[in-house]
Formats: sequence, C-alpha cells, structure tokens
Amino acid sequence: MKRNVLLLCLLLLISLGVPAQKHTIYADDFSSEIKVPNRVLTTIRAAFIDGIRNTNRVKIVDALTAGPDLSLTPLEDARRFGAEYLLTGKLLNREATDDGSSQRRYHSRENSFKEKFKLRLDLVRTSDGTTISTKNYEENGSASGKDASQFTALEHSLLNIPYQMRQFVENYFKVYGSILKIVTDNGKKAKTVYINLGYDDPIKEGLRFDVVEDGLIEGNYIENKIGEVRIEKVMGPKISLCKVNKGGDVILNALKNGTSLRLISRQAKLFDE
Repeated sequence: MKRNVLLLCLLLLISLGVPAQKHTIYADDFSSEIKVPNRVLTTIRAAFIDGIRNTNRVKIVDALTAGPDLSLTPLEDARRFGAEYLLTGKLLNREATDDGSSQRRYHSRENSFKEKFKLRLDLVRTSDGTTISTKNYEENGSASGKDASQFTALEHSLLNIPYQMRQFVENYFKVYGSILKIVTDNGKKAKTVYINLGYDDPIKEGLRFDVVEDGLIEGNYIENKIGEVRIEKVMGPKISLCKVNKGGDVILNALKNGTSLRLISRQAKLFDE
C-alpha cells in the first residue's frame, strides 16, 4: 500500500514540476519501391515532414539539410545528431492518371488529373533500434480545369497530411502538465484556468488536454478523466490560459477541495488548428 501511495505522489510531482520535453526526430531521406520523378517524392516527403514540424511538438533534424554521413546507416546518423527517434518513409505505389487526355479534341480547354499513392512511415527508437510505429498512408486527389496539372492533383492528395501528422505526433509524443488555478468561473463551473505549460514547452494555442484526477482503488492506481481544456493564449515560459470545454463543475469542485489535476494532451480533431 505504501508503495502505491509513493508511486501516486511521484506521478503528481512529475506532472507538476518537470517541464515537458521536446523530443528530436531525425528525418531520413524517403525512398521508393517504384520509379517516380524526384519532384514527386520530394513533394510528398516535404508534406509529411512539415506536418510533423508544424505541430511544435518535436524537433526535426532533416537529413537533407543537416549533412548526412553516407558512411553511416540512417540509425547511426540519427544517433550522431543526438536524436531519440529516426523517421523513415518509403513510397510503395503511385497511380497518376490523366482522365482528360482522351476528350481533348472535344473539350480542348478541359484537363482532368488524378493522383493516388501509398507511403509507409516508420518511427524507430534510436536507443535500441526498435521500430515503435509502422503505418501505411493511402492518399488521393484530383484536379480539373483549364489550368489543372498532374502536380496540382498531387498537391490536392496531400491536403489531409497535416491532420494525419497531428494524429501521429499525438499518439507518440504526448504532453503532460497540470492546472495551476481557476481564472474565471460562474459560481457553478470553471470557465478558464491557468496551466503550468508555456513557451518553454512543446505546445501552441488550440492544443486540447484531458483533465485527469489521480486516485487509488484497493491499492490500484487509476486515472479518472473529469474534463477537457483548450489553450486560448500562451502567456509565458510556464503559464498559459485555457478555456474549459468540458467538466467545468467537476474541475471547480476538485480545485476548491485542493485536489491536484493533471493534464494529458489528447487526440487531434480534423479541424483543430
């Protein structure tokens, strides 16, 4: 029992006092199992890398600009840069079609293109070389009209990648924090709160968190989700203002009773910024 209580106290101290760490990913050059124009592979890679970088959750070391040591394996090169993770990508297939070509003598100004590809993304932990994530991404897009091109169709096939990469980062690089105090309430529910995360942490405005109350049931550590908050404004190195989206009444009562509430970043939604 004492051991479980000590574990609970340790977890609370971690969430309250330890700053969130921004992990480093070494992004290797992407490869392809099929022959494709270099511009196509470069464009696809850029969309995936930018999608991860724009989450502000991790630091990206880009092999194409960092100067890889070609005598080393990608894993060894990632370790050379002090990265905790290695990201690799392989284009598995691609279909590029020009649906308007057969009709041009009748519709000389109409172009119609379609693009479809499948890419495998691997995330490797550099400390032991273990692949912790392997996922295939299948995307498609189209473009039509006088100024349409195959490259435009390719760009349209990449429109969903920022959302996909937010999900990817959220799955493997969560952020933890805690609520500092209530800022505003209506007497029944907390409306806004301060949290202990800010400029120094891998966060940005719009990021959502589950609010969790820790406890013990018959010696077993539990996490009880009681609400949700969303960052409205990053105000300093270790402080941000959040709007309470759910559970304002429970959050208000818990904090009034002196209960420490932890935060765990949650899964991205399609229209999150």
